[in-house]
Amino acid sequence: MNELIIKSVFFLMCFWAIGLILTWFRSNIDLFWKIAATLMLLFYCWFFFEGITKGIEHLRSDWYIFVLDFFKEFMTLVFVNLFFLWPLALFMIFFKSDDIGSEKLLRFMCILTVASWIIFLAYFYFGKHIGVFFYETLKQMIPFAK
Repeated sequence: MNELIIKSVFFLMCFWAIGLILTWFRSNIDLFWKIAATLMLLFYCWFFFEGITKGIEHLRSDWYIFVLDFFKEFMTLVFVNLFFLWPLALFMIFFKSDDIGSEKLLRFMCILTVASWIIFLAYFYFGKHIGVFFYETLKQMIPFAK
């Protein structure tokens, strides 16, 4: 399995679980779909159990580095997955009956793409300085960061 996904799977599962808990409080969703979503989360927890346990161990050993690594990996995942999300979003925009929703989705995808390009260009050109700032300078300013 890709090392990138293993490091961030714990955080992603936490976000998924929080979203699922919030979904259970929605009254207009059928119970069947709530149970199906819960079973899917449980399957993924079982499938990625090793990655989740490694994530918990890494979080306990050095939470600051864990959070920074997660955000860096998350941005990489967003950047890479935009290649797959754009065609899907364009089909959704075409088939969506709501014109306002179509425009908002297109606007969101354009802003997300340009923002990810800016972040990656900045990191490509100033990666060393950004790394020094986050991994050394900022770490000294935050209390309880090892």
